[in-house]
Amino acid sequence: MPVATMTSKGQITVPASIRQAYGLEAGSRMDFVAVDPDTIMVRTRVRTLKDLCGSIPSNGIHLAIEDMDDAIAEAIWAEAGLQ
Repeated sequence: MPVATMTSKGQITVPASIRQAYGLEAGSRMDFVAVDPDTIMVRTRVRTLKDLCGSIPSNGIHLAIEDMDDAIAEAIWAEAGLQ
């Protein structure tokens, strides 16, 4: 089992085998959960859609959901030859 030692500043280096096994890299976020007085569980924080907000550049076109629904319906009808 990999072991880590805490520094005087409270920092812990995640062992290389764990980083590789779980795809952890600089900037990865982890949650620490106290399971009982002697056990702490560390789990990787999964990114949510909210975390990604603003990461994709916009082309300046903003459509309402109704407009998107209409476009999807038109494409389905056209694909079916029922336009």
